[in-house]
Amino acid sequence: MKVLLFTPSYKRPYMIRQSILNMKNQSYTNFTHSISIMFDNESEVKDYEIIFDDILDDRFKIQYKKNSRTHTNAMTTISQCPEPYDLYIKIDDDDIYKKDYVKTVVEYFETHQCDILSSKISYQLNNYHLAKGDYKSLGGHFPNNNYRMPMTFAFSQKAYQILLTIKDNNNYEDLQWRTAWSKYGLKDDNVDNSSNIIWHIHGKNTSVSSWFRPN
Repeated sequence: MKVLLFTPSYKRPYMIRQSILNMKNQSYTNFTHSISIMFDNESEVKDYEIIFDDILDDRFKIQYKKNSRTHTNAMTTISQCPEPYDLYIKIDDDDIYKKDYVKTVVEYFETHQCDILSSKISYQLNNYHLAKGDYKSLGGHFPNNNYRMPMTFAFSQKAYQILLTIKDNNNYEDLQWRTAWSKYGLKDDNVDNSSNIIWHIHGKNTSVSSWFRPN
């Protein structure tokens, strides 16, 4: 299976290195990881490069792009690797993934008939609830519920082709994507990948210049 991981990242220099290290530590290794560093000012780029230049290998593709809206940023990131992939997996720069995260997603796609894969856990949960096994189901049918991006979010080449037809309306990409997919009746499955996520490392966004402190 040909797998593309993709990560748009905006003003999170302290997170993107951790994200790359998470993916390097994955038990499933046969992937390409497309990363877009979104910037407002091109002067930010030079400070980013030193953050991860010692940990990259050939699987990681880095590009720098002017920041836009969420759907547009995601599609820009995917388009850096234009060849067709069987599976697209969104990797958020503000989550910490354990080593079997990607493997769980890929194996589920290989053994189930679905075009969109979500998780039984959603972004509202915190470490306390997750540790106690209190998962919140996505539930319902899109576009009628209001969940944002779930922890596991992956889709097929067929689903990706539908995304190419979307005109970005500046809503959350999850809502835009599911609204488009629902029109075509694509099957949406939930996989329990909760044990493979430590949790968000959300923090206040900061500019590269205020974060970066060269010796």
